[in-house]
Amino acid sequence: MPCIDTALMGSYWYLSAPILLLFSLLGSISCLQNVSGNQGGTVTLTVKLNLPAQNQWVVTWRFGVSPIASAAVGNPPTYNNSCTDRCRLYGNANLQLDNLTPADTGEYTVIVTNINAGQQQTEQFHLTVYSAVTSAENVAGTEGKSVYLTVKLDLPAMRQVQWRVNSSTLIVIGSTGGSPAYTDNYRGRCHLYDNTTLRLDNLTHADTGEYSLSVSNLDSGATVTGSVYLTVYSPLSYPTLNVNNTYPVNDTSVTLHCDAGGQNVVNYTFYKDGVTACSQPHVTCNKDFLYFQPITMSDTGRYTCKIENPISSNTSQPLSIIVIGRVSGVTLSSNASSGLLCPGKDSVTLTCSALGTNVTFSWYLDGAPLPQDSRYHLMNSNSSLIISPVERTDSGSFICIGSNSLNSETSNLLTLRLGCTPDGNVQCNAVRLGQMVTLSCSWPGGNPAANVTMIFQNTRYTEQDTVTMDVPLNDISSGAELTCLGTQEGHFSFSTMILGTPMGATSNSVSLVKKGENVTMSVNLNWNRNVSPRIQILPATFSWFHRSSDRPLSVSGGKISVISSDYKSELVISSVTDSDNGIYECIAENFIGKSTFLFELSVTAGSNQLSPGAIAGIVIGVLFIVALIPLTIFFILRKKNNKKTPTPTNPVYENTGPQAPNTYDRVILGSKENMAESKPQESGYQELQFPHNNVYNHLRKTPR
Repeated sequence: MPCIDTALMGSYWYLSAPILLLFSLLGSISCLQNVSGNQGGTVTLTVKLNLPAQNQWVVTWRFGVSPIASAAVGNPPTYNNSCTDRCRLYGNANLQLDNLTPADTGEYTVIVTNINAGQQQTEQFHLTVYSAVTSAENVAGTEGKSVYLTVKLDLPAMRQVQWRVNSSTLIVIGSTGGSPAYTDNYRGRCHLYDNTTLRLDNLTHADTGEYSLSVSNLDSGATVTGSVYLTVYSPLSYPTLNVNNTYPVNDTSVTLHCDAGGQNVVNYTFYKDGVTACSQPHVTCNKDFLYFQPITMSDTGRYTCKIENPISSNTSQPLSIIVIGRVSGVTLSSNASSGLLCPGKDSVTLTCSALGTNVTFSWYLDGAPLPQDSRYHLMNSNSSLIISPVERTDSGSFICIGSNSLNSETSNLLTLRLGCTPDGNVQCNAVRLGQMVTLSCSWPGGNPAANVTMIFQNTRYTEQDTVTMDVPLNDISSGAELTCLGTQEGHFSFSTMILGTPMGATSNSVSLVKKGENVTMSVNLNWNRNVSPRIQILPATFSWFHRSSDRPLSVSGGKISVISSDYKSELVISSVTDSDNGIYECIAENFIGKSTFLFELSVTAGSNQLSPGAIAGIVIGVLFIVALIPLTIFFILRKKNNKKTPTPTNPVYENTGPQAPNTYDRVILGSKENMAESKPQESGYQELQFPHNNVYNHLRKTPR
């Protein structure tokens, strides 16, 4: 006789009190175990009898009245056809049934016989195999709130409904037309609806589990079942992200742990600087752990982890990871591009570069720490050393050492090349002293001094900085070349001077200039070959002349100015008039000879049409002259006995007054004419003379 399920003892939903009293009068009842299984699954019928020693009993299992398995002393278990290959009888008398089918539903009895005592013990099981089992759905619930559990089954009109949790604990039983009966643990916090949906209230984490619904057809006895899996979650709080090494070292293994503190987390995600961190080949993520295998310098950054469950998510505070790299590749370099530094003049920057993390730098000169010196300036976290200026004491070997908490490394040696490059290019010079000419080549300012070589007339002379030689004037032919060479610490310079008469423009020039305009006459000396910056010519002095046939040159009002240098001279005439017509000559002279450059100036009247203003001016002028006639006659009569003033002839002009203007209306380029004889006769010229290499304005008349 089956026993009453203890889960229903408090509900009394189908047994009346008299029936229970009758059962109690009959004596002790062996309890029937209710066991359930799913179609295709496995179930174990567990025996709870007090068994004798194994070698003293025989066990037999029956399904209904048919034996299905047995085991005798010293023999292996035997199984009937229906149980072969899907039953297993254990030594403790338990029976395992595999590949369950609905036909396995029914009563199972185990009989244990004590061979020595001749006593038997029996125990009964009622197995229910649920067919048409639906796959379990996952349902999420929030702690402290309610959830609705629903399984979609075909519901017969007359049915009995049972909800269980984890296959064994009964929650509620209900039948068509009757009121649901709830077990003690669920009474007051669940409700069964007519459509078999079960509502659970005030959820706790203990409610997590698999909830199965079985529906029995009261007419046919068929049973269908389905289940859902409920997980009760709490809103997630911040996780904590930890690293197993606070100072991770490059190329070592490092682990991050996202500690959720026992919270029910479904998913973990790691981020680096806001980007998913698990996509790199050397990074592995497994639930709440992230593994660097190994960590690299590029993994330096800010990391977070995010935890999620179906009802909430939260993210940790950022964790900054700085990967420490060993110091390597320490290199010392200089910005001295020429390689040569002039003591007391030049400055230099030494730069120490290194790979690694948190590298500090220290400096040494000739193996000793860098001395205290106001010329030494450490910059950029001591990675740069500025020496301003360099001195001879800096001629030793510099090194720098890069260090961090892992290691130190020393740079290469660097030695400064101290010395001064000579100023500019080597220069040629020739100066006449009487009948001798002093030739010189100079390239000063070098440290060490430059070697200077003079080459003249197939002869070489070499000295340091400057070399000179005196040569008779008569031994120098026009066009001779003076060549100067300079070398110093890998630097090279050369220059050539042509010792010849001045040479310039090659064509005559005639210019028509209107009255009142400005005109400039210019002479530029050059040589008769392609001129380069390394070819020099002798400097010259310049003299200007105006050939006038009938009247002298007007010098009033600062009208004429001259601007000259060693190789150029300009004559400027402002506001030209008819008296400025004629031939102008410029004589350029050096100790080899002289050259003459000719210019012809022709002044024209300009426009013939008079403006109304000009006409008005003429009328006023005529009236004024008529008014002055009587006064003019008076002065003529008064002075008729006075001595007449002589007219000067052939005046000579010097340069004086302020500088001429820099903008001119017209420029006349002169021609070169080598003078075979001495200067032209004085009676034929008005001469403009000025000392060498100066600037002059305004010509004033002086005695010749």
